Amino acid sequence: MRDAPHTASARARAVAVALKGGVRAWPGLDGLVSRVTRRLAADARAELESGRLILWLPVAFAAGILVYFSAEQEPSLWAALILAGGLSAACYGARTRALSFAILLGITALAWGFAIATLQTARIARPILLPPPVAVRLIGHVEGVEHRANADRMLLRVASVEGRGLDIRPGLVRLSVAKGSAPPPGTPVSQLARLLPPLAPALPGAHDFGRAPWFAGIDAVGFGLGRPKVVRLDAPVPWSVTVAAFVAHVRAQMAARIRASLPEPAAGIAVALVTGDRSGVSPAVEDSMRSSGLTHVLSISGLHMALVAGTLFALVRGILALSPALALGFPVKACAALTALAGSAFYLLLSGNDVPAQRSFIMTALVLLGVMVGRPSLSLRTVGIAALVVFALSPVSVLEAGTQMSFAATLALVAAYEGLQPLRGRKPPEGTIGRIAFKVAVFFGALALTSLVAGLATAPYGALHFQRLAPYGLLANLAAMPAVSILVMPFGLIGVLLLPFGLDGLAWPIMGVGLDIMTAVSDRVATLPGAVLHVGVVGVPTALAATVSLLCLCLLRGTLVVLALPPALVAAMLAGNPPRPDILISADGRTVAVRDGEGRLSVAGASSNKMVVSQWLTRDADLREPGDKALLGTFKCDRTACIAPIPGGGRIVLARRAFSPSFPCTASDIVIAPAGAPQCGGSAYSSQSLERTGPVALYRDANGWREVPTRNPKIQRPWMAPLPPPADLPDGTRGLADDAGS
Repeated sequence: MRDAPHTASARARAVAVALKGGVRAWPGLDGLVSRVTRRLAADARAELESGRLILWLPVAFAAGILVYFSAEQEPSLWAALILAGGLSAACYGARTRALSFAILLGITALAWGFAIATLQTARIARPILLPPPVAVRLIGHVEGVEHRANADRMLLRVASVEGRGLDIRPGLVRLSVAKGSAPPPGTPVSQLARLLPPLAPALPGAHDFGRAPWFAGIDAVGFGLGRPKVVRLDAPVPWSVTVAAFVAHVRAQMAARIRASLPEPAAGIAVALVTGDRSGVSPAVEDSMRSSGLTHVLSISGLHMALVAGTLFALVRGILALSPALALGFPVKACAALTALAGSAFYLLLSGNDVPAQRSFIMTALVLLGVMVGRPSLSLRTVGIAALVVFALSPVSVLEAGTQMSFAATLALVAAYEGLQPLRGRKPPEGTIGRIAFKVAVFFGALALTSLVAGLATAPYGALHFQRLAPYGLLANLAAMPAVSILVMPFGLIGVLLLPFGLDGLAWPIMGVGLDIMTAVSDRVATLPGAVLHVGVVGVPTALAATVSLLCLCLLRGTLVVLALPPALVAAMLAGNPPRPDILISADGRTVAVRDGEGRLSVAGASSNKMVVSQWLTRDADLREPGDKALLGTFKCDRTACIAPIPGGGRIVLARRAFSPSFPCTASDIVIAPAGAPQCGGSAYSSQSLERTGPVALYRDANGWREVPTRNPKIQRPWMAPLPPPADLPDGTRGLADDAGS
């Protein structure tokens, strides 16, 4: 045993000699490795000394928020705050040691992201409302209205409730009512409604529809029975209702003026761009723009905010510069920036104040403030500050597709802008024609680069959340964005400025010409072969690896950029269709899907859970609709049950009523019954066994069936409905609920 260390040392020396000899076998390789290593070390030191590592603080902050949302139980607020405070003190103590300070600062930012998310949840803290099985009457003020294709969505600030079964009076309720029946915001109404339990994910890993409403302060969702009735209320009008009513009135006035000047579909798009109300955009137009890669034009984001602020800035500065006295003795530039800032703030309020618009406004405000003090502010630090503010105000936004795509596109564009800064000093060629050609080439080159960079940066998130890509997005943007930038947004803003004087009719037709060009391009591109690329589900690991690669590519400089290659390779290896479930069972046991021999889902009971089936098909990149009769596929149905063969052996049986003990089934069958106790030798599920798991996905492998529940009984967070206590399930019925309890 004494010789063991000497033996190990000898082996290590032998390996070192062999490696050295191997390197020497390739002439110049040892020198190349040495030079690359020295260069990487030098660039790392330069990055540390330049202070650019501060750009990673928002990344660490967002990572802390993601850690918070991955916890199984709600963390202790005091523990999170004490940890973040202690790490902050440690950072202060290590401020003179560069490397230690940098590492501690990153860990501290992560801890503060975790703590802020915990604090936000603790501030909201309210119990989940479990609705009664009967209708209740809600009385209150309409706070918001969203007109949709098939119905109106009404946000009701509740003052009182009439009915039985509600232990908690909801404060804010979102109801779907008959199309055209929702009164304007500010109206006191009485509405008979059926409230629904929190909307859980439709399958494992799918979007949690109950989380966002909980963080938005919505206590319950449901649908109205009958039309809302206008009533008189003695209760004071809440301030949120007053603000919403004012904004809705301004929106309605603008929309009426636009629709009086423009025909459809241009009028609906113009209203969406000016006021943020997309209810007038037809489904055909939305589908066309989504297929062509122009759907970002309909969503109020950085493009719109920049065009509004830029147009206002140019108008005010140009008008003030007409007077030599003002131009020489007055801070014209700062005044124009202040006006643009005020206009951007009004546009944010008018457009609905969603997260992408907030991010865009914060970045625009930082740029304009930089103009006021004489400092350039369009940089990666601007993006970082905007991210910190948005994530601190709304931690849950880190999980939203719009936020992820918005910040990914902005980060990539600003990084590309900084990388191309040395080219901005190039002078155009002499001569009028040469200068014009140069400016046209620069305009379209910048437009192509913007579309390409933004498209590549957002592609992983589009595939992750929507399972679709627009391969011709670059072509569509090159053809349509000049009209949007020159005709649509500037003249939309001019129309708003002329509205108080009654002269807005001069601007809307010009805006309409730009919109006609945009829709013509969209329709043409959407009809090209392969315009819509439907992809299988890109998993979260793939998106995370792509995110790390994007961050390294945008935030690092010099040879350190090569660190973007390993995560990019990991993302490429993980890309592709992950394992897809062979069987899906809804939470109420009334709908089931089985994958047939061709790999498509056959669905029985789709009419009972259309929203759930729609999510199943979307996650499967399946273009069929829940109402499609062909969805039955291999299922054969009668009055008592729907039966389909399972590839690999056995049958799946969906009982349409209480399961009959006399039903013939075998040990290889999987039986689902909304009620009753299936008595079979194989797997059996009932609504009772699914209460604690939600929808279940089944995967067949070499060892048999593997069950994956949508709701892990071990996980309980404040925005999740409490699970019923474990119950003794009927013989023959099983699921992960009893496995977790055992």
